[in-house]
Amino acid sequence: MARFHVAEITGTARERGRAHGESLRDVVRERERRWRAALEAKTKLPADTVIARFLAETDFVPAIRRQTHYLLDEVRGIAEGAGLPFDAVLAAQFMDEEWWYTDALADPHHCSSLGALDAGAGRALVAQTMDLVTWTDGFQTILRLRGARPEQDAVILTMAGMIGLCGMTAAGLGVCVNTLAQLASRREGLPVAFVTRGALACATAAEAAGFVRRVPHASGQNYVIGDGRDLYDLEASANAVATHADGAGRGLVVRHTNHPLTSRDLGPAPYDPASERERHTVRRLGSLVARLPDNGDSAKVATASVALAAQDDPEFPVAIPAAWAEAKGRSYFTFATVVWELTPTPIAHMAPGALTEHRLDALPVGRAGARAAAE
Repeated sequence: MARFHVAEITGTARERGRAHGESLRDVVRERERRWRAALEAKTKLPADTVIARFLAETDFVPAIRRQTHYLLDEVRGIAEGAGLPFDAVLAAQFMDEEWWYTDALADPHHCSSLGALDAGAGRALVAQTMDLVTWTDGFQTILRLRGARPEQDAVILTMAGMIGLCGMTAAGLGVCVNTLAQLASRREGLPVAFVTRGALACATAAEAAGFVRRVPHASGQNYVIGDGRDLYDLEASANAVATHADGAGRGLVVRHTNHPLTSRDLGPAPYDPASERERHTVRRLGSLVARLPDNGDSAKVATASVALAAQDDPEFPVAIPAAWAEAKGRSYFTFATVVWELTPTPIAHMAPGALTEHRLDALPVGRAGARAAAE
């Protein structure tokens, strides 16, 4: 059964990356091996050829340099620490972008996310299932980032060798994401992992939402962003950032899966509401809507956990256990489940898989919380 690998990262961006790569070297190198094998199986080309073409035919680095330049140093540090070529480690950060570049959309992409704000109580949560292809099982990783100031400390869910998938900070800011493959993509935009980490570098949900609205986006993606004051649900794509929900200063509950609810910036691929991909995302959304009330109860960890463990539709469940995926012959599963509890003492609740086979463990975020837990 999967477990989390943990990397403590601190110092400069290059030092953080090097600590990640060195402490998890064997895991990162095995992820690299499996990723290359998956690329070759998907494209019928040598992995080196695919990686070289991918980097040559896209132009993400200028946007990264303009918006999150320090994260290039972190990627370079991962490559150095793990003893891997920089170009390959860089390309591995572009997970969502690789999906549309290789046109590997025959299988449905997943992730069910939610957010709830109880402004009167000064608390919120954002949460999700992080659903990925099955070969990623075993690479579930927690980055414990120590920032220059205590409020910049963060807990980040990732796959070993990547800078991040989603996360939360000691300041009580949380970010969750889910793919919107129907929306337009751009070969010169900011890749999803860098948008997420850039948002987590902000002080508040309002600032993070401003960052997401400002930057150019490489991929269609939904961002749920919250703190104890504000909650945002933003659908980003190549040509627009559509606001699905803006809960500044009031109570709000949002649910999202893998189809656009507000944006109409569709990509060139045919959009077929009758396809399995669309039926899967619509039915998961229905499950979340049924299980999350439009009141402060949805801002409770227990309520969110039940919603993310749901298997109301036996063919299109919210929680996708690895064993179920194997039995059904599906190529995707719930890689991890997270509930970011955003209170004055924020707590990351995390499980390395579906909540039908794993339990959430509470991880205090920040130095004061970590000391209290240790005592």
